[in-house]
Amino acid sequence: MTSKKPIADEPIDDSIRFESAVEQLESIVSSIEAGDLGLEESMILHRRGQALLKICRQRLQAAEQEIKNVSLDDGSLADGESESGDSN
Repeated sequence: MTSKKPIADEPIDDSIRFESAVEQLESIVSSIEAGDLGLEESMILHRRGQALLKICRQRLQAAEQEIKNVSLDDGSLADGESESGDSN
């Protein structure tokens, strides 16, 4: 018998890559949807999923802000308008 530590018990490293967090979220959703888990384990996975989701949202917001900053720095706006407000 293996003594593999369940994903729910592993601490979430703040430096986790976005892609890894998404993979873990997908795994958690699949596990919960399968319906083979008990209530306690489902709730533990749900809490972990919430923490991973928060990290993913933070990473996406940071990336979005960085893209907006780069767009503004090069003289174009994110919506495609010029800085003067002219769309022509």
